[in-house]
Amino acid sequence: MSAEGGDEAVTFDRFLQEAALLEGLVWRKYRRRSARHRVELRMKKLGLDGFDAYLDLLRSDPEETSGLADLMRVTVSRFFREREQWSTLADKVIPALLAAKRNEKALRAWSAGCCGGEEPYTLAMVWLESIAPFHPGSAIEIIASDIDEASLERAGAARYYSSSLREVPPDARARFFVREKGLWSLAGEVKGLVRLERRNVMSDPLPFGMDLVLCRYLAFTYYRGERLLAATLRLWQALRPGGVLMVGKKERLAGPSSAFFEPWPGCDGFYRRKEVQSN
Repeated sequence: MSAEGGDEAVTFDRFLQEAALLEGLVWRKYRRRSARHRVELRMKKLGLDGFDAYLDLLRSDPEETSGLADLMRVTVSRFFREREQWSTLADKVIPALLAAKRNEKALRAWSAGCCGGEEPYTLAMVWLESIAPFHPGSAIEIIASDIDEASLERAGAARYYSSSLREVPPDARARFFVREKGLWSLAGEVKGLVRLERRNVMSDPLPFGMDLVLCRYLAFTYYRGERLLAATLRLWQALRPGGVLMVGKKERLAGPSSAFFEPWPGCDGFYRRKEVQSN
């Protein structure tokens, strides 16, 4: 199945450009070997010969088109990615959220698009090391969701290559990981704080009443237009009044998305939920 040769063949880049327009995606972000591999597997399953044939199907089949973003999903993450953000979370954001809750129920957090579990487990480690010892009686409930079953299986196994741990502080690595047969196994006390679920952030029922939502390098990197606006609204709906959205340090909420959130001054990648009317 080759779509690279000849002037009439559709290259993968051309396929991405045209397919992205159908589903509100930033096409350049999907120029990955893994994304191409999954697209080619899908074409083989459908009996299609070339990207041009798959484009024709996408244009005529809304159901196939709606699954395109999930088909080309990005499943790369690591623990403590952009470590300074996690320090900000521990030093400023979570203490402020706990102070606002006073004696209410546990802090509730949702990691949307959790890949192999690295980010929700990082949140659990931050809680155990930097929050729980200084806030006796406090508790946290962490929901971690992804559309990809393989990613959830990896998160459930909680065994990682060294590359996933390169930003983990030495003290946290010593406390929460054990080296076993070439992989790093995560401690049960961390895993026990996280509930894994299969969930499509764009279409499945939301977890409501969240104090904190993590959506890093997903919607605000890979989506655009109406799809981005719809994702922003759903994240806003999942948060309680006064809740906080954590995105990647390099991500920015602009345009219509900024109507739902306001930046937390001095805290790159953190946004407070605005009180606005939604339909």
